Amino acid sequence: MAIELTFTPLGTQFKTLIGLERVTDVDPRLTRSYYFDSRLLTAEDLNRDQIYLDGRLREVGQALGYGILRGLETSLSNVDGTITVNPGIGITRDGRVLELTRELSIDLGDRATLSELNKGSFRRIDRSLYVVVVRYTENGTDVAEAFPNDLGGQRNFQYDVISEGVQLSLVRLLQPLGNQNTISLRANLLREWLGDNTGGGAVPEDGVALGVLAFSNDKPQWLDTELLRQPLRAYNKASDLQQDLARRYENVFRDLLQERTQSSLNSDFAASDYFRLLPPVGSLPKDAIDPVTGRQGYFPENFNIWIAPVRASDIELLRTESMALPPIDLSLGEPIDIIVLAPLPNALYGQFAQRLERPTINTNAIKFLPAQDLLRLRLYPQRPVHELNTDKGTWQDIWDRVTQDQLFYIRRPLRAAETRLSGIVLAQGVPVPVVPPQSLPTPADRGLLQNEDGAFLNRTNLHLLARLRPAQGDKGVTAVNAIQAGFAGNALITQQISSALMRIERAYDTVLWQTLLSLTQSSQLANFVEQLLDTANADIKTGTLVASLGTRYSLDASLITEWSNIANA
Repeated sequence: MAIELTFTPLGTQFKTLIGLERVTDVDPRLTRSYYFDSRLLTAEDLNRDQIYLDGRLREVGQALGYGILRGLETSLSNVDGTITVNPGIGITRDGRVLELTRELSIDLGDRATLSELNKGSFRRIDRSLYVVVVRYTENGTDVAEAFPNDLGGQRNFQYDVISEGVQLSLVRLLQPLGNQNTISLRANLLREWLGDNTGGGAVPEDGVALGVLAFSNDKPQWLDTELLRQPLRAYNKASDLQQDLARRYENVFRDLLQERTQSSLNSDFAASDYFRLLPPVGSLPKDAIDPVTGRQGYFPENFNIWIAPVRASDIELLRTESMALPPIDLSLGEPIDIIVLAPLPNALYGQFAQRLERPTINTNAIKFLPAQDLLRLRLYPQRPVHELNTDKGTWQDIWDRVTQDQLFYIRRPLRAAETRLSGIVLAQGVPVPVVPPQSLPTPADRGLLQNEDGAFLNRTNLHLLARLRPAQGDKGVTAVNAIQAGFAGNALITQQISSALMRIERAYDTVLWQTLLSLTQSSQLANFVEQLLDTANADIKTGTLVASLGTRYSLDASLITEWSNIANA
């Protein structure tokens, strides 16, 4: 006969030998009614079951992710100020599935309707930035008569049905609506909300963001349909932040080109005129790049800019590879390698690429294979930019075939040559070399081949641990900085600190990092962590244990006292 071993996931809910009034607290979402014959059911019992089912369904929604599954495209009419939302489905952060089955629109200039929908409030909309949100709503409808429990009572009325649906709302953001250019304002918000799709917590948990609206002078000024909006995803991948930035950047960049055209301005401008942060992959104005005359004006002078033709069939692969790289911060002075790609049909790529190759070179020591003849360009070109002027005509032919909507750039690692993308260097800030540049060193030449400790620190390091377990108070922050400054490259210390953080409860965070600093500086950290792990299952509080070991490990008396006080609190 098989022996079945069972356990109670929630723990014992009833205190032994104590009455039912001592039932422990249980999450009501996990509580449902137990039915049996002759049981008296009340409204509370039935409502409990509704709460249980609602909670379980929302947990499924949270597992699916947060964001817009499909549809819910939003537009703003420049004629009458009407916001229109198309049908679609989204999932909120608290797991509710919102489905809009028909087009929803509201005239923001209709004050009477706005006042009626908001029960007399909001007769006018103040000047500010608002996030457009579609959110969950429920309303009581119809009438049900409630009879009294005894003859002396009176009948009353309750709602008969609770109707669930969605509604369109404007939620005011904390960021003020500045007086600067609209494009510049939207570009600044790209950086301010990078990695935060809640607008600093403004987007409610039962709603999904559809975009950001600027309102001034009693009428809408502009609507950005990508800011704070995100597609449905269950968890954040490494490139999600870059994908969000790229999508929002393209939306602003498209409107920027349109605005400059309407203002009779050309498209030759610098990125820093409007943007402070660029995605690792994105569009750029064709007028700002000219490989024929040897000039580019979009990126800062300290950037290393390359240009290359690329097969149309390779574009998606190159975009995917580069999207994993960090965003481009234009305010930093560090050099960054950028490749501007000129897409060509597969049939034409081989023809033009071959015309850009230099012939095979044979020397007594080495044989150089055919490669594209490198060309250096500057922010302010110096002639001659084409060596012997052999590829000027080729680049003119290529450039005539590339349109504005096809041209894009990608960020590459500093060793751009390893990408095997032949290209033309658009270098700035350095004189044009007389001879072709030497080939770049390999990773082995630079000592970039990592050992076991280096590979470990790529995944787990003190900076990451400090983010996962933030220090409390000024002393804690000072201790974290000291540990990072002295032991950032020490894999063994990092591993020991990681073990200590997993063993020590968060209740001791106010003294945790100061203690780790003291133990690290006295070379006692390894013994201390070993002692903690050996007593992990002992019936003793961590604070009491550390306080008893404090003298042995030369801890400061004030630290020992704090550990003891927290344990006894």
